[in-house]
Amino acid sequence: MKKQGGVGRPEGGVAKRGAGAERFLIRRLSPLRQAADRLFGESSRGLKPGELSCRSGCFGCCLGLFAISLAEALLVREGVRRLPAAEREDVLGRARRIVEREAAHFPGDAAAGTLDPERSEEADGLWFERVAHTACPLLELPSGRCRIYPLRPVSCRTYGLAWRTGKKVVLPACSLNFVGAPAERETETAIDLEDLSRSDQSVGEALLSVGLPAGVETTIPHALVGEAFEKLRPEPGPRRPRELRQLRRPRAPG
Repeated sequence: MKKQGGVGRPEGGVAKRGAGAERFLIRRLSPLRQAADRLFGESSRGLKPGELSCRSGCFGCCLGLFAISLAEALLVREGVRRLPAAEREDVLGRARRIVEREAAHFPGDAAAGTLDPERSEEADGLWFERVAHTACPLLELPSGRCRIYPLRPVSCRTYGLAWRTGKKVVLPACSLNFVGAPAERETETAIDLEDLSRSDQSVGEALLSVGLPAGVETTIPHALVGEAFEKLRPEPGPRRPRELRQLRRPRAPG
């Protein structure tokens, strides 16, 4: 991969734009999505009866906003584009209301819909705590189904089980799971982040190759109605991509 102006470009070519760039990034996300599904499946096979409460219609994981990469944002947008017109307008209307309501508190560019890569941990924590019970605009009620389930983000694909690095749990399991089970069961069945981290790096490189910064994140409602995908362009001068932060997952009611 050659770099020009701080933005990675395909060997001997120019950065992709528009619909071609979106299709390219969606394809590059496939290994990450597959890794997430595989890791969840592998961990699930070690579960004992009653340890996992996840089922169709349970939407505890759909309450609370969380950060997603720009590549995943394109995937979410594609899923919404495929919805019937009335359903699509309902999703976009709900997303717009969330963005407008929280604009004054958003730790980034609310109009663009992008989180500030240099935001403090304190500002980050305060805002995600504020929206911890906000329903995802993709949630259909009363069925509790995700309207773009096949194209849902990685965080949604792995929610329910804990995340770990080595033997240390870095994100706990859903509070509805492992009720009454020994504490070590959460660690024993946790998803190891190493595989996901490797795929994250590949996605970051893909973002750079189409002229988008790898370290910038958004949320699902902001991805749907923000101006981010029109405004983001390569910046002149040398630039090192900031390592992607770990995806944050919504909290289930405890």
